[in-house]
Amino acid sequence: MHQHLEVRIAACPDYVWAVLVDVARWPDWSPSLREVEPFDGGPLVVGGGIRVRQRHLPDRQWRVAELRRHRGFTWRGEGVGSSASLKVRMSRADDGGTDVVVDLDRSGWVGSMVGRMTGGTAAAHLDELVSGLRRRCEAGQCAPSPTRSS
Repeated sequence: MHQHLEVRIAACPDYVWAVLVDVARWPDWSPSLREVEPFDGGPLVVGGGIRVRQRHLPDRQWRVAELRRHRGFTWRGEGVGSSASLKVRMSRADDGGTDVVVDLDRSGWVGSMVGRMTGGTAAAHLDELVSGLRRRCEAGQCAPSPTRSS
């Protein structure tokens, strides 16, 4: 099962990145999240773990598989008969804002079955996450500055 969302955020990439990597505060701006907690309480690091508790979905544990400063990250989750990957990519938009792309993939026999049962809820939560990120960042302090042509 694959879900894909794209959003343009009218805020500079530095600010979007700061909001994105402060995962413990995601529930402040994404109502579907009850708690997002790094296992060690610290910043995101490759190999570090994150526990995510959402409304109407089972708790999920993720590992940071990739972290590219100001470019994005990948989380992976494994379970009996299932695996999942959450990829978040960001880049500077032509207007000085930030383009964010989010892909969620689930596979495995359990992952496919659970995905069919919870797909609508998961899609709504992912949309809430991306919409909440846009609202939070656009309400922030760092407005985009247009790129200059030479």
